[in-house]
Amino acid sequence: MAPSPGGIFLGEGIIELPDERAEGAYRRVIACLAVLAVVLLAYPALRMGWDFEIDNTEGWNAYHQMRALAGLPLYEGGSAYFFNNYPPLSFYLVGAFSLVVGEVNLAGRVLSFAAMLGLCAAVGSIVRSGGGSRLDARFGAVTCALFFAAFATDYLGKNNPQLLGEAFVVSGLAVYLRQPGRAASAALAALLFALGVLTKHSLIGLPLLVGADLLIRGKARPRLVYFATGLGLAALSAALLWGLAGKAFFTQLLASRTWDVARSFLFTTEIAGQFQAPLAVVGLALIHTRKTRPAGLILAYLGAALSLGIFYSGGAGTDINVFFDVFIALAIGAGLSLHLIARDGARAALALVINAGVLFYTPFCLGRFGVDITGEMDSREQLFHEDVAYLKAIPGVALCQSHLLCLRAGKPAFWDPINTLQAMLAGRLPADTLTGMLRRHEIAVVEISDPPVHAEDNNPGTQSMPARWMDFQDEVFEVLKQEYVLDRISLSGRFYRPRTSLR
Repeated sequence: MAPSPGGIFLGEGIIELPDERAEGAYRRVIACLAVLAVVLLAYPALRMGWDFEIDNTEGWNAYHQMRALAGLPLYEGGSAYFFNNYPPLSFYLVGAFSLVVGEVNLAGRVLSFAAMLGLCAAVGSIVRSGGGSRLDARFGAVTCALFFAAFATDYLGKNNPQLLGEAFVVSGLAVYLRQPGRAASAALAALLFALGVLTKHSLIGLPLLVGADLLIRGKARPRLVYFATGLGLAALSAALLWGLAGKAFFTQLLASRTWDVARSFLFTTEIAGQFQAPLAVVGLALIHTRKTRPAGLILAYLGAALSLGIFYSGGAGTDINVFFDVFIALAIGAGLSLHLIARDGARAALALVINAGVLFYTPFCLGRFGVDITGEMDSREQLFHEDVAYLKAIPGVALCQSHLLCLRAGKPAFWDPINTLQAMLAGRLPADTLTGMLRRHEIAVVEISDPPVHAEDNNPGTQSMPARWMDFQDEVFEVLKQEYVLDRISLSGRFYRPRTSLR
């Protein structure tokens, strides 16, 4: 016996729920999830105002944003050991926005947080374009916010271009799906995709998928306009970048890095563990309704996001952000799924199931929020300022793994650990570039945030452990032991100074 439109199965029987009651339950679940999203988002929103480093990409971005604001070259002219392997758009946008906010790092944080909110709004628009109700669209947007708030907390309100780029490309998809038969929509979508790729070059999945969708299903005029606009913008961008930076831009952007299958496997299993419920529910729903537009396109987006994430995650220096398209595709698919397959009485339950991982992680998120807001962030800011004062008092060249620390101390950008390590491993720089500098005591102070665990002299039985992010060769730590002394341990990590300078 099939369930009635307002009923759900329970064992052998059916519980009948009037449509109004079922929709009311669905509405209340979405309202509760929205309240939870606001609470979880309050933490990264408040954290933006504290002056300490969320992670070392903040200072790295801030250095380039300051160069863009000053009209200096982004890909050459600075230190030979400080690279830029990102497209330039975010640096100019944040630099310009800092004239309003007053400081580049805060400007980057605010713009990134605003981009996440815009991204969630675009998710809701896509669900609506797929035929979903306002409630379904709201559920997709709220689910998107919850996924990021629970599983990518340290990326929200952080000075990093990933979410800005995602907002551009997902907005492009929203524009394309709102009126897919119009040439103007195709042109605007191509423009937004171009802005996204000029912000983060790895965001190529959606532009390619929309291009394939137009080739297969699109009308002649929007297809022609999309490809003409996209190729025209690509050619114009390449010409401008060559004129502004020459070969240096393409050399740094396309520089190779090591790839490790074990790293990819560990990152992928972490994501799979966090998203078991939505991957199962949304994945099966999209497969079942793949012939319904735009379910098939979103299913392809989810598959491409997983494939690209698995590939990107094996590269040195990558982080969870390579899977952000999975977050977004699942959030879109969540709203579409409840519209396409869920009966009225089951929507509230399925909405909770899709967010089961979020609900499981919520106590940990709230615990962190509570500890940090009741004094931990004040302490971190104070300790960070003490480290800045310590570093500022030391004349000479500083090597900082915490880039914001060097920036606040007035030190010029000198050493980019991950990209310089990759340059040495690939033979673009001599393998002894850093160890040679350390042996000659050319660096006045070395700050290392998270060194690998090595055996200590007073505990020879201690075993070394692999670092998740490898920024230095093992021999660097041996040279530090021989030529430098540990002068300070604080919030920012360990500070080493040459033995001769402390005699």
